[in-house]
Amino acid sequence: MSAGPEIAPTTSGPTLKLEHWIFGSAPGVGYSVLAKSEDLNLSFYARRLDGIYTPLSGENLHGDETVVDVLMTHPASSGNELLFSLIGPGPLDEEFRRRTFVNHTAVVPVSALKSGRLGFEDVERAIRAYDAAPPPPGAPVRPLTVPVRALAGPPTWAGNGIAKYLSEASAETLLTRLMKEPEGRTLILSRDTGPADRRRMLTKVLEACALACGLPFVSAMSDAPALPVAARFQLVVSARAFRTDNSWALLDNALEAPSLPRVDNEDARYAALSRCFQADPGSA
Repeated sequence: MSAGPEIAPTTSGPTLKLEHWIFGSAPGVGYSVLAKSEDLNLSFYARRLDGIYTPLSGENLHGDETVVDVLMTHPASSGNELLFSLIGPGPLDEEFRRRTFVNHTAVVPVSALKSGRLGFEDVERAIRAYDAAPPPPGAPVRPLTVPVRALAGPPTWAGNGIAKYLSEASAETLLTRLMKEPEGRTLILSRDTGPADRRRMLTKVLEACALACGLPFVSAMSDAPALPVAARFQLVVSARAFRTDNSWALLDNALEAPSLPRVDNEDARYAALSRCFQADPGSA
């Protein structure tokens, strides 16, 4: 997969084991599950991603120079876990001389995120470390080992640094929409941004809305999806708009004033969101 954040060496301390699996293209086989951790109940989780393992738009599929490094999240059917997927380039299909893509998904306990022990960057780092040094062929696939914070409690860091990617007015508009229309779909337009910034923006938005403000996690993606599967997502961060139906709202990431009136009796959530913008970005 393409380069992401610097991979830090694992340090001693408490860790969390995350089940995971890899979906990609194999010569003579095509797309299929390439590997999974030994104790993963794949049939339970995989159905959530059927048909959208690599839901990339045509530009990403066919543009040889396009950098593909996408984050995708989906609540698991249990409601207690979040499927955290990184999508990047796979090996070239030698027969047809075309690009292939790999989806590496980890099963993340929502309780670990809400407790403050685990952050999205920890999961991403563990996935990229595994991809950089996979086990030899035929070796057992172990769970991802992710260092966690020893202190448990509300994640005071959640959403810190969001102001680098989203104005407070845009964030308030999104929060209002998520509360008023929990089944609605929102495209956050973030012009002139690269894949890394859009991934980071999406994690900050999810932290702010789900962890700081207490809303449910939603299906989300850090790039424009293919139109036939766009309805499988509720939140998309994209550098460009794409053709949508009337279930989607387009939200500019740099609004100067909220475009929706606040929801009554939700002052605590709006205050929590405001604190994300008051926090020191360096603590993110």
